[in-house]
Amino acid sequence: MCLAIGHLHKKNILYRDLKPENILFNEDGYLLLADFGLAKMTASKQDLTNSFCGTPEYLSPEMIIGNGHDHTVDWWTVGILLYELIVGITPFFHRNNHRMQYLIQECPVTFPDKARLGFEVSPQARDLITKLLDKDKKKRLGANDLQEILDHPFFSSLDIEKLMKKELDPPYKPVINDDLKFFDQSLTNMHNIQESVIDKSRQKLIMQNQHIFK
Repeated sequence: MCLAIGHLHKKNILYRDLKPENILFNEDGYLLLADFGLAKMTASKQDLTNSFCGTPEYLSPEMIIGNGHDHTVDWWTVGILLYELIVGITPFFHRNNHRMQYLIQECPVTFPDKARLGFEVSPQARDLITKLLDKDKKKRLGANDLQEILDHPFFSSLDIEKLMKKELDPPYKPVINDDLKFFDQSLTNMHNIQESVIDKSRQKLIMQNQHIFK
């Protein structure tokens, strides 16, 4: 996911919506980044944008304050995602959105103890997450470039070159047949789905511009 985000940043694209729902497994076991509905193209890496968007638990402090965000907003969400994958919940989660926004802006990231989790979060993971969740976007890990993230000790056992070439054996490969077993059954069991209605003039315009999405 870091490589995917880093690639977008090279193209001056902010992703802005990293979360488990937007990460897919390809049939070869490698990950794909999906859903670019909140992505934003900027003129340069230094440009700030002021849109308020994203998933509440993943919002960065600068997004909440509204003083402008840049590519570092994506590294914040990487930190939130990594914490959630390890601990099972996002670090600043609260049922009350206003309280959660306060925690995001004011409170340091903390980790559950071993007794509560059943295992110890490694020092490397703690350090990486803490640096990704620096509330000052200028000091946040990744503020300079992707490489400073990949150079972190957390990734020391990972051969980045082999990963880029897909030469590593993924720990999980989905067995994909011609079925819908990986889809939510509450959706696949629905019947008589009403398709979206698009007027003919707009449909023609959409078809004429399909090449853009290639």
